[in-house]
Amino acid sequence: MVKTIKVCSLPKALSYQNDNVVYRFTQLYNISFEDANDIFGETKKWLWLTAQARVQGITTQLSIKDALFIVDEMWHNFILFTDDYSRYCFDHFGYFLHHKPAKQSARSHYQKSYYPEKLNSDSGQFTQKQISSLKQQCKFICEQLGSDTLLKWFVEFPQRYDADFFNHQRHQMSLGWIPTKELQILAAHIKTRKVVITTRRLPTQRS
Repeated sequence: MVKTIKVCSLPKALSYQNDNVVYRFTQLYNISFEDANDIFGETKKWLWLTAQARVQGITTQLSIKDALFIVDEMWHNFILFTDDYSRYCFDHFGYFLHHKPAKQSARSHYQKSYYPEKLNSDSGQFTQKQISSLKQQCKFICEQLGSDTLLKWFVEFPQRYDADFFNHQRHQMSLGWIPTKELQILAAHIKTRKVVITTRRLPTQRS
């Protein structure tokens, strides 16, 4: 029996709060809690929109454009809280919403389809196929979320969170733990087989 997917209302999807997710984002980027919470809100919109597309049988797959890279980063951040993310998806959409980055084969097909003359995104040129795909996605966004969200995603966010932001506002990761001298010696002995570590097989449980 196929389970019917029932997506919650947009207000309910947005009412969900998780300060831990937002706080962790402020540890990744030099950004205020308020701004991070705003990005989290837009990410919840994107997740709701993706679920809506599935329910409505939209054949054209929604994709994160470069303009929405900051939303994609927050999505990655949310997914790391696996229990919370899973519960959010099932409670609000009825199924687990997977994040599916494009595979290499799909990227190659994309390049051949969209850049038949080896055009690249840096050239500022777009094929008709690209333009058509972008128009369809923008139309769906506008219909479901309104023009203000469309402008925020494709005008405001690219200006606020541009390449300079990602290059200079991401915090440098530093490890605060250094192996002790004893552990370093033990590792050296294991490597030279002066110390052999054996594992004990646990007894098989009989049913």
